[in-house]
Amino acid sequence: MGNAADHAEILLQPVELLDVFPMLARVARRAAADGVRVHAGNNLGYYGPYERLLRSPEGAAFWSGCQAGLSTLGIESDGTIKGCPSLPTRDYGAGDIREHSLAELLRDAPELAINTAAGTAAATDTLWGYCRTCDYADVCRGGCTWTAHTVFGRPGNNPYCHHRALAHQRAGRRERLVQVAAAPGEPFDHGRFDLVVEDLAAPWPAAQRPRLTAADIHWPPAWVD
Repeated sequence: MGNAADHAEILLQPVELLDVFPMLARVARRAAADGVRVHAGNNLGYYGPYERLLRSPEGAAFWSGCQAGLSTLGIESDGTIKGCPSLPTRDYGAGDIREHSLAELLRDAPELAINTAAGTAAATDTLWGYCRTCDYADVCRGGCTWTAHTVFGRPGNNPYCHHRALAHQRAGRRERLVQVAAAPGEPFDHGRFDLVVEDLAAPWPAAQRPRLTAADIHWPPAWVD
């Protein structure tokens, strides 16, 4: 979304999370030593070895699913209500707060009901792809709705997951996103991608930027062990 909707080359590929998360963990530990707390955003996760370190510096929390319409709401400058301020307006705009009360929107708008099945047997009904088969499916519910939707045009399958990247690595696989549609130019719009599953050791596509590795991360001299 935003600048990334027109410049897909700046996006991370899912396999690059294998190097990004150890980097984030090192930053979080160094920050803690300096009295700074690092809290992961909702689109960062999930269930890897650094989950509690990044999700909650106190070490007591883990990802418990998208909270759009449950514990959070968003309001746009024109009064449009959404379950989360980041969600694409065309698909998740529930109505105008100037025309309907919040109680009416929460009761009647299906756009705000995307997570009401949380905690029930139906919580995984909208999942597909890898997320449908994941051991954490009933709790995670596909990770961040915004991330999945802005990649695939619908929620329920989130390739930006540390647990998922690690599982593919153990199986000798990796996932790679290939853009198949550009953003149409609307507010909060996004492109669309297909997912390629390939051998972990396959050559990196020559047409793409070089794969990010740990060797590409430059640390301040004071951080070098």
